[in-house]
Amino acid sequence: MLKEFAVDPNVIASSWETCRYLVSQFGADKGRLISKYPNSWKKKAFRKADELPDGRKKEQVFEYINSLGSDWLTLISSNRDYISPSEPWLTNARMVHEISPFSAILCNQEDPKNQLIDANTCDENNPLFATNRTLAVNRNANELAQVASLIVKNCRRLRLIDPYFDPRRPKWRNPLAAMLALIPDISRVECEFHLLDRDNSPPTKDLILHLSQLKGVIPEPGALRIIRWREHEGGERFHRRYLLTENAGLSYEGGLDEEAGANQTTDVSLLDQSHHSARWEEYNLESQTYDLIKPVLVVDFDGNVTQEL
Repeated sequence: MLKEFAVDPNVIASSWETCRYLVSQFGADKGRLISKYPNSWKKKAFRKADELPDGRKKEQVFEYINSLGSDWLTLISSNRDYISPSEPWLTNARMVHEISPFSAILCNQEDPKNQLIDANTCDENNPLFATNRTLAVNRNANELAQVASLIVKNCRRLRLIDPYFDPRRPKWRNPLAAMLALIPDISRVECEFHLLDRDNSPPTKDLILHLSQLKGVIPEPGALRIIRWREHEGGERFHRRYLLTENAGLSYEGGLDEEAGANQTTDVSLLDQSHHSARWEEYNLESQTYDLIKPVLVVDFDGNVTQEL
């Protein structure tokens, strides 16, 4: 669903036309992400852009490049070595591609056999560049998590939303563990699980006991906030299932629980920016869409539960 592309910084910044087109083709909602390869990728692109003739188009190229990754997931960490700094970018990209493959490499050459795409002629008719914004995913913990891998690995705030989450049952714990395990450094990420409080939901004291079963599910030294909502009478239904971060989102049609051995699939869809923004706001603590049930509970990696608010 989400593809990570190596994009030659000397190509994306080679002209206003090329830069404008390529930037428009990337982002979490498009299913394409630019790998920040190397970490100095933006600097390399700026250096190339500085060679353009002075004028408004040159300024816009700088603006386009500078905007990448500022508020919507477009440019992501690569964590790949730049093996030979003295060699051209494409040489390095091809070498590291042999070790840790990209989905493809956008450059100034066309070589489908070696996953090279000519950035000046690419479009969605090219199978290497084409993406699917909705995907049928097997309902097992690993696949439910892996479809969100690039999003989760590049977030600072993670919100999981499923009305029926039950920490006592492995069908919920296993996907949660798989998703949280993707986070490179959980100490730097605020993690939340939002669920529905119903008439038959356990009271706070019982839920605290249930949450202790998350010991070992949350990587050390992380913690997970459990946020409960109750529907307004005649108001919005709390039924949708999402994985949301501050800059991207996925909708899980069948939920965030697995049905191991049942040979079931669920549709997972990318959210566009406006849809994401609306849903993200819906689950802020001050939101009026639903009634917040207090206290907010926080369970740590060792299964200890504390109360907020």
